Amino acid sequence: MARSAGWIAGIAAMLAATTALGEPLVVALLTDRTGPAAASGTRIANGARDYLTMLDRRDGGVAGRPLTILECEVGADEAKAAACHGQAVAAGAVVVLATERATTRALAAVAGRARVPLLSLADGFAVATRGDVMPWLFNPSDATLGGITVAVRAIADLTGREADLTGLSIGLVHDAETADPASLDVMRDLAARLGFTPRFYALSGEAGGLRDLGPQRPDYLVLLGRGPKADTAVEDALAAGMPPDRLVALHWPDDTVLHRLGTGARGFREVSRHAFGDHFPAFDEIDVHVIDRGLSRTPKDGSGEPLYNRGVYGAVLLAEAIRGHGRTQGGLTGDGIRRGFETLSIDGIRWKELGLAGFARAVSFDCRDHGGRPALSLQTWDGAKWAPSVAPIAQERALVDARLDTLVIAFRAAHPDWPARTEPCADRS
Repeated sequence: MARSAGWIAGIAAMLAATTALGEPLVVALLTDRTGPAAASGTRIANGARDYLTMLDRRDGGVAGRPLTILECEVGADEAKAAACHGQAVAAGAVVVLATERATTRALAAVAGRARVPLLSLADGFAVATRGDVMPWLFNPSDATLGGITVAVRAIADLTGREADLTGLSIGLVHDAETADPASLDVMRDLAARLGFTPRFYALSGEAGGLRDLGPQRPDYLVLLGRGPKADTAVEDALAAGMPPDRLVALHWPDDTVLHRLGTGARGFREVSRHAFGDHFPAFDEIDVHVIDRGLSRTPKDGSGEPLYNRGVYGAVLLAEAIRGHGRTQGGLTGDGIRRGFETLSIDGIRWKELGLAGFARAVSFDCRDHGGRPALSLQTWDGAKWAPSVAPIAQERALVDARLDTLVIAFRAAHPDWPARTEPCADRS
């Protein structure tokens, strides 16, 4: 309780300090710098906070209003997340950002009752991309289902075979505790259509569990997840004889394991919504206005890492949704920013204007699609760093939509009291 009281006192101090600049917009970050997700959560939190701080220091905020950035550490604990969310709403937050799946799930209903949009940078909660079910939740980082279709398409391109992968075996490595069964279903759908043999490997405990692949190891492996098990799985797959250029990952691993493996991981590929590295003008602005002024918790050479960039990506979408409130009726309120998200559209021109040309592909949301599902990039580890991405690969929307429809039916059956959407759709015109 004392910690919560201190957080509220900090809110009051920040609000008082910004009153002279105009009524501030309160943005809350529920971060995971401790607990089981600390390795990834810290990097995501750093990226999101650094970008928003840069906008506040350089531009005086967003949409003509200064930002008050409230960060509350939840450590992937649902009770802490609920408490922090309540404090943020009480402090006037107009949008809340979360970085973990458990937090996102725990706050899905809470966000609707509070009428404050929740932007999640987690993966693996696919229903959260459906605005017809969860109008107050936006989950652009969850590219798991579509990412599997991109990973398999990349393997087809690597083999020079497009519509027929007969004779190939492709394994899917997933976390036994947290993987969405729909991920396995997507893999089976692709196998039935393209002719490859699917194999499934469930990770459990701290060990990757892939050292015993033996002579029946698959031709390629698609890896899901992040965290310690993910890092171990990469090393175990290599130890079992999988060539690194036969591994395609979603959401993992941490850069640390790749730097440790060095040239031993050359050719390893990762599917992502955004580029890796810090070779963008916006990152130079973060250096000048935030990191060089001691306003960041990012370690030296920490910017540009994949998960740091995920935080930047999410913060860009958040800021653009705030700017987009002018296209809607609702103003700079929770409802106005929800509508700003549902009319959000960032094309290549806008990415360039933001100092992020080539950082990400065009993305847009609408009333039903709260994930965006843009074309995804394939990053390749060259033994020392990430090489520039190759041409983007489109997600298979029809296949993903079909699986999402099934998930929505199951979700509604399991939650019969879940309220139907009553929020009006924003008019893009």
